[in-house]
Amino acid sequence: MPGEKEFDVVVIGAGSAALNAALSAAEQGSKVVVLEKAPEHLRGGNSYFTGGLFRFAYKGIDDIVLLLPDIGNEERHNIDVGSYTSSEFYEDVMRVSEGLSNPNLLQTLVSESYPTMIWMRNQGVPWILAYGRQAFEHDGKLRFWGGLIVESVGGGKGLSDRLFQLCENSGIELRYRS
Repeated sequence: MPGEKEFDVVVIGAGSAALNAALSAAEQGSKVVVLEKAPEHLRGGNSYFTGGLFRFAYKGIDDIVLLLPDIGNEERHNIDVGSYTSSEFYEDVMRVSEGLSNPNLLQTLVSESYPTMIWMRNQGVPWILAYGRQAFEHDGKLRFWGGLIVESVGGGKGLSDRLFQLCENSGIELRYRS
């Protein structure tokens, strides 16, 4: 029909996963539209209401510093991020899901978790250490626990707002009440 636009990729929903998929498709040169059921002032899906914490596999402080390059030497000295291995991540999800997670999909989630965090940072999503939620003092250091040590700046709202801004800046069309 005359006046209709054509798109290479149609993304349904506008939560974090959807907006990241849209950004990835646009990065590859696709013309993308995001269809969001909610009106613009209620956009963002469940992601908007979360604390913005992300679980991902990492080997230690060096991985975290690559993700949060503003960590200085003093801060680095005063924290203990430990590690959260791919095996721990996989086993945690299987335990919580009572073994119902698809093993192949879960393995992909786990193996791509850290590269995805770096990709999101490179897209412009800012991360901070989750001091208020996931750290406790032990032996003079703040230790992080549970595999959740990083959160998006501004929590879920901040993540959602930033992803929408990145989509708009990337030329992705956003349609509300769709």
